[in-house]
Amino acid sequence: MTGDPLLVGIDAGTSRVRALASTPAGRVLAEAKRPTPWYAPAPGLAELDAEELVAATVAALAELAARLERPERVAGLAVASVGEAGVLLDARDRPLAPVLAWYDPRPSALREEVVARLSTDRLGRIAGVTADPILGVLKLAWHARHTPEAFAAARRWLHLADWLAFRLGGAPTTDSSLAARTGLFDLARGAWSAELLEAAGIRAGLLPEILPSGTRIGTLAPDVAAATGLPTSCAIGVGGYDHAIGMLATGVVEPTTVLDSMGTAEGLAVPLGAPILDGRLAAVGFNQGLVRVDRPIPYVLTGLATSAAAIDWCHGLVAPALAREALVEAARAVPPGARGLLFLPHLRFASPPGEDPGGHGTLLGITSECDAACLFRAVLEGVALDWQHMLERLCELLGRAPPECCRAIGGSTKNRLLLEIKAALFGRPIAVAEMPEAVASGAALMAGIAAGLWPGLEAARAGLELAFEEVPPLAGWPPAAARALLATYGEASAGIRALHRRLAAARGGC
Repeated sequence: MTGDPLLVGIDAGTSRVRALASTPAGRVLAEAKRPTPWYAPAPGLAELDAEELVAATVAALAELAARLERPERVAGLAVASVGEAGVLLDARDRPLAPVLAWYDPRPSALREEVVARLSTDRLGRIAGVTADPILGVLKLAWHARHTPEAFAAARRWLHLADWLAFRLGGAPTTDSSLAARTGLFDLARGAWSAELLEAAGIRAGLLPEILPSGTRIGTLAPDVAAATGLPTSCAIGVGGYDHAIGMLATGVVEPTTVLDSMGTAEGLAVPLGAPILDGRLAAVGFNQGLVRVDRPIPYVLTGLATSAAAIDWCHGLVAPALAREALVEAARAVPPGARGLLFLPHLRFASPPGEDPGGHGTLLGITSECDAACLFRAVLEGVALDWQHMLERLCELLGRAPPECCRAIGGSTKNRLLLEIKAALFGRPIAVAEMPEAVASGAALMAGIAAGLWPGLEAARAGLELAFEEVPPLAGWPPAAARALLATYGEASAGIRALHRRLAAARGGC
């Protein structure tokens, strides 16, 4: 390799597989992306072929390499991904079954059965998680029930980031942030829980070794190097869960900060001084996780399953022929409060606090005067209200004041009106990372550690040239009015849960 080294970070997200190449200082030199190849075997379901995901990733890397003057300078590569989707592999490491999307609803039917074996109390006190229907343990239970031959033949189960790193040339490992999204992780020990594995009926050997993010696990396989134009000397490092890797990239590692990861789904991550193992957070739907590079960083992670997804849904429903920018500007002309229209953006799952696995989106206050701009404004406000409501209820449970600094990443940070609404509810400006893809950039930091450029996270971030733009609160929205709307949202969110349960019972749980 000649010249200064370059680093590649991959973000295998819900909508896209993104790859970027950057300098050690974080300056992005090239990007490439491919759609994540989900398909729908039936309405409302989503799965993918694991090898098609590899093909999409290799195609993105080949395009990326073609855009670099000297791709042989690439010294390291790491992958971050969504958290709850995984690949069952046979004894020859071939995929045995389709990969269920993290949000695919099919495992939900086994939730009560799995929870009865694990117990909500044990999940909260050992794994630090609620009995969320998207957890990896539910995916494994689904395979055991519905693809029993594949499950019996499986030698290992890898998260998407682990699978891609493995197929690109690394060892079959995982990290603690992805392990924490299974419901089988011991948060205090930072290892798989023998007690939870036994209760779930899952053999320990099925799950990979847990290593710190940034650990070197191999070099680029010759066939991948030939297909992409990247060098075989490129080190492959352990990556992690997309939201956690975004935390590392943006420096959200102290309890006074919060990360708003604004993608198809929206993550809310608050670092903790230490794990909270009394079960009180999980009891109302808040999950904990752990990311480790050279030190453990525990955090609370929750979020909204349909953030950009809700915004896209509304756009396609009410004004598909109108450009997004024009619809946003039309919504800006609608007064705060959307003329009395209130939207709960729970199109896939309900958000915490509280338990509502059958929750659905809700639109309150509809009149004949509601037009496309008004509806779109209500959806933007609903997404922002949901996030702020979760943050404040979480801080109440933690017994602390809201964080002093909110840092935002992700594709929805391009929606200026949404950010201004969020800042008004947060009560201070929101710092938006001026980087194209924070998760992929965080993965590139892990690649640099794996390549030996830095000894750990602090050294990696010390030379990172990362700027933030402060987006102020929405002008013309008095703080008292914003707080009043937030209180109304909280009342509506709590009050609608019982109705959702009755509706679910009336339609047979559909």
